[in-house]
Amino acid sequence: MMKKTVALMAAALFCAGAALGGMFSEDPGELAVSGQFWLPGEGDSDLFDTGYGATVSYREWFRFPWGAGLNLGVAQWQVDSSSQAYKWKQITDYDGDATLLFAGPALYFNVIDWDSWNLTIETGVQYVYIDSGVEVELEGRTQSVDIDDAILWHIGLEYEYMLGENLFVLGGAGYQVDLMPADTEYGPGSLRDTYLHGAFFRLGAKFLF
Repeated sequence: MMKKTVALMAAALFCAGAALGGMFSEDPGELAVSGQFWLPGEGDSDLFDTGYGATVSYREWFRFPWGAGLNLGVAQWQVDSSSQAYKWKQITDYDGDATLLFAGPALYFNVIDWDSWNLTIETGVQYVYIDSGVEVELEGRTQSVDIDDAILWHIGLEYEYMLGENLFVLGGAGYQVDLMPADTEYGPGSLRDTYLHGAFFRLGAKFLF
């Protein structure tokens, strides 16, 4: 299911980029596809332990070194079994995972534009839809946890190395914070908000077209 979702999102973004290419600039549009890994939160105050997924990005340089684009992605985040995220002693045995679908605009600044490599700062916001498979135990009974949508802000640094005229390999890292944490509920009622802040790392390829 996840592979199909990623493929559909990639196809949709590619078509949108091809249709809008040259809207902001006469330079070629850029399509990047990357795998991404997250290290969410700090300690047992956060629900998740690790996350992994894929991101597809379209970008144009409207006034170099400034650029703008759109990010789409899907991820699977694993619950930290030792978490105490909801700060309620009667809640035990955190388990499960969550599927995250995210989308949002980004702004880019090219710090270094060398013959064969680039260094770019990226920042942006993302709307995140969360399909929760998280469960906790309350007084011996398993309770499903419903996690609402969230909004994130991120900043990162990306290195790109040219392999061919229209092909780059890329690697990057950054950090994301919650502008709007996710409302959270379970059977008996409301819980503390769920946070998605943390570090991320990515590795992938960029194509010019």
